[in-house]
Amino acid sequence: MFVGAGLMLGSAYLHDTGVVRVGPTQAFVNWDVVIGMLGR
Repeated sequence: MFVGAGLMLGSAYLHDTGVVRVGPTQAFVNWDVVIGMLGR
């Protein structure tokens, strides 16, 4: 389960940073919110 979650977040990050150019051009994740949640 942890490996699957890591793969999901990793693939979303690669897509959003432009490394992988497959799928919609809109970002999958609002990374500012994720960083804010981790910093609490």
